Amino acid sequence: MAVPLALTHGEDQKGWRRNQHLVDSLPYIDSLTPAEKRAVDQLIEEEMRSSSKRPSDYLGDLEPLPESRIAGNELLEKEMARAAAGEAMQAMDTFRYNLEPPQPSKRNDVAAWRAALDNAYAQLEHQYNRLLNLELLLKFGPDAWRAHNEQLAAFVARLQAQLADVRRRVDDLNRERKLQQHAAGAELGQLEAEYLGLVHKNAEIEGACRGLEAEVAAMRDALPAELQQKLEQQQQRREEADAEAEADLMQV
Repeated sequence: MAVPLALTHGEDQKGWRRNQHLVDSLPYIDSLTPAEKRAVDQLIEEEMRSSSKRPSDYLGDLEPLPESRIAGNELLEKEMARAAAGEAMQAMDTFRYNLEPPQPSKRNDVAAWRAALDNAYAQLEHQYNRLLNLELLLKFGPDAWRAHNEQLAAFVARLQAQLADVRRRVDDLNRERKLQQHAAGAELGQLEAEYLGLVHKNAEIEGACRGLEAEVAAMRDALPAELQQKLEQQQQRREEADAEAEADLMQV
């Protein structure tokens, strides 16, 4: 399917920004003179000086963002509010990992010693689980990490292939546009040359006609009064006949 060279005039076009000016130029062939560039830069500077918009106001011209998936999640909303307020994240409580004896005032309390003993058993189980995890990591970790790296490499390869495909399609599109615009530029140049030639030719014909009219007027002035009157009568009858013929054509 051929890509249009420019936007079609007279049709509704939807842009990515509200109230934008649609550009229908042909950038590959439209030349920009230094004077035109200075004029454009001056217009931009004048608009920037007269505009009351702040940089953040331009975001309002963009399409609204998709609905956030954070809404409705109490934990995420709380963390977002904390980050927005600049508050530090609460540190992890490591007190329960300590192995402390009962306080001096409770050294003779059996319940306090039983709680300390239960905590020691729990800490021992935690350490045992850590040792098991370390043994599993030493045994299966290298293979698992190698498989994970292979998955990441395959994922990166897919992304690179997609990126290369997008770049290829962009290059193909730009190449097609460039070829079409250069072909249109040659045709436009030929038409412009023909137009200028016709304008020049019409100017020459107009100048020749004015010269002939001046010669005819001079010849009429040189004729006797009686012949001038006859010529004027013939001219009047000719104009009346032309008017009648035109009226008949209008009726038909």
